[in-house]
Amino acid sequence: MTTTGLVPLPPRPPTSPRPERAPDAYLPMQQVTEQIAFLPDGWDAERRQKVRELFDGLAPEWHTRGGPDRVAPTVDALERGGVPAGGVALEIGSGTGLQTPPLAERFDYVVSVDLAAAMLALAERRTGVGLVRADASRLPVGPASADVVVCVNAFLFPDEYARVLRPGGRVVFVSTSGDQTPIYLAPEKVVAALAPALGGAHAVTSKCGHGSWTVVARAEHGAPDCPR
Repeated sequence: MTTTGLVPLPPRPPTSPRPERAPDAYLPMQQVTEQIAFLPDGWDAERRQKVRELFDGLAPEWHTRGGPDRVAPTVDALERGGVPAGGVALEIGSGTGLQTPPLAERFDYVVSVDLAAAMLALAERRTGVGLVRADASRLPVGPASADVVVCVNAFLFPDEYARVLRPGGRVVFVSTSGDQTPIYLAPEKVVAALAPALGGAHAVTSKCGHGSWTVVARAEHGAPDCPR
């Protein structure tokens, strides 16, 4: 039997208004994100090629999408989501490394994975961080080899993340623009997608600034530590 639970934590409000986006700027990719998370054929060779080409093309200007406001939800998820420090973290869709610094500070080793070679080519080389070009639906790591899988604006591949996650591990799903993020799933859907693969799940979720996050842990190892 699988069990699920989702505990909302108080939000940390933004300090400035969120730039509004037109729905056609994020809804189509949100539909793709949901298909990938829930449908067996949601991720195929054609979609993989399109996503690779899209992000290879965005790489030269990707550095303009950084800043404290975009990193804050990730830091908040790690701090209040009950994610233990140390161990190995897999960073999915790492891009040029905008979200890598707080991961490198918290974990012993970070494997930053991206499908787009142009993104990785522009990423800063850091001690304790390995850059790997790979399809996140078929990660080049062994079973139960990661303590945490971190997805910041990155697709959810439930079966693959469950395969590589160690007992007691976490999946951290962050959307830096909340429900206007193109690669986005509502917290309830994050849990619904992961619970069958993990054999059940407990999760906490919240908002920080303009972003939102959900941290999911295997149910058999209990809920994430009680946040302060």
